[in-house]
Amino acid sequence: MNFTLFGYPKTGKTTLFNLLTGAKIEVSAFEEGKKEPILRTCSIPDPRLEKIWTLYPDKKKIPATIDFTDLAGISFGEVKSSAYLSYLRQADGLTHVVRGFLDIQIPHPKGKISPEDDIRSMEEELILADMVSIESRLEKLEKELKRKKSPEGEKELLERLRSPLEEGKGIREISFAPSEEKLLSSFKFLSQKPLLHMVNVDEKDIPLIENPEKFCPLQKEGTNILAFCGKIEMEILELEEEEKESFLAEYELKELSISKFLKASYSLLKAMTFFTIGKEEVKAWTIKENTQAAQAAGTIHSDLEKGFIRAEVISWEELVLHSSFHAAKEKGAIRLEGKDYIVQDGDVIYFRFAP
Repeated sequence: MNFTLFGYPKTGKTTLFNLLTGAKIEVSAFEEGKKEPILRTCSIPDPRLEKIWTLYPDKKKIPATIDFTDLAGISFGEVKSSAYLSYLRQADGLTHVVRGFLDIQIPHPKGKISPEDDIRSMEEELILADMVSIESRLEKLEKELKRKKSPEGEKELLERLRSPLEEGKGIREISFAPSEEKLLSSFKFLSQKPLLHMVNVDEKDIPLIENPEKFCPLQKEGTNILAFCGKIEMEILELEEEEKESFLAEYELKELSISKFLKASYSLLKAMTFFTIGKEEVKAWTIKENTQAAQAAGTIHSDLEKGFIRAEVISWEELVLHSSFHAAKEKGAIRLEGKDYIVQDGDVIYFRFAP
């Protein structure tokens, strides 16, 4: 699972990157001429995995992970021609960092601080980038169709996208048939990707953080808006663990950005977690909602999906209640499920397969 942080210059992207990853990248890194994106892979904290692992302390504990990419600021109007388009297109989800703080040392390019305006501008720019891609592809299709090399229905689908995009509607807001979804997946359209807006606000606005719609009421299908105060959170992270709770309470912050971000990102990506207990490890796996058992097995290894026989399943709560997979099986608490079983969030699964 990958989320790419992007946005206009001087919004606090690298500050958020540090908050999410625990890195200590200088916030001036991109100012000093650095152009290459900054990458980090981070473990996803999950109290359910911790409780399962306490039953098997001799095994290695392997959490699910999330990849973060931090891009340099993209100037207004330049998303469609940005050198970072390929990074945006490869991401599973996009995180748009939005400026909501005042700083006379850092003037806003438009002369005023307006998260709502910047969010609207960025969503329009993502749509425009897709329109450019569509027009380019349609030009090529005219030649390919003469040689009958184009996938069936591609031209019609792309032409159908023109009208809603021109009206300002993102591709994520449009419904498609399964066959169309398959065609679209190869284009990696930006306005189709889940989009999380993170508004970086002033210290005085911290009381409004739990109500991010106060900063921007705009919210569409496949998007979400969160708020954070990068300056204060960075100060909190510098404190000793016992001091952090009191500091959070002082500012009436319920949780830090990482917790809110993970909840929102899983929701936007329609992702969930299942667990396995192997000979040497207890591991968390991230999959899409409504994934069938055989497909879930395939995320571990393709051989498991090909040779799938059945899945032995128990919820993590029941497993903890019975103290071990073996004890749960003896008490008849393990369910046997076939390849079409829809994996549920928090399932602990042992896959039977034929090599």
